[in-house]
Amino acid sequence: MAITNQTVLKKMASEIQEAMLQHSDEHKVREHVRSVKLLADLLLEEENTAPEPTRSVEEPTVEEVRKMMGADKPSKTTESKPIDHDDANGSSIFDF
Repeated sequence: MAITNQTVLKKMASEIQEAMLQHSDEHKVREHVRSVKLLADLLLEEENTAPEPTRSVEEPTVEEVRKMMGADKPSKTTESKPIDHDDANGSSIFDF
């Protein structure tokens, strides 16, 4: 069961009223303020975690296709220069 934003806002208002009525007891005021903070965080979290529009699993996006095909990677030349060592006499690692 989903809780509406209006319900959360009403609960926040109720907690603020309770905090104002008990202004002489700092501990209880802090508890009510903490409750308001948690309720506000709940509303903000719902906003950030809104479900993304659904799409078929078989339909990749253009960006996904480019990544799969390697189009987003810079092209590299695989030309290797021979290593010049004093004791080496060939391009194979087995040449001694």
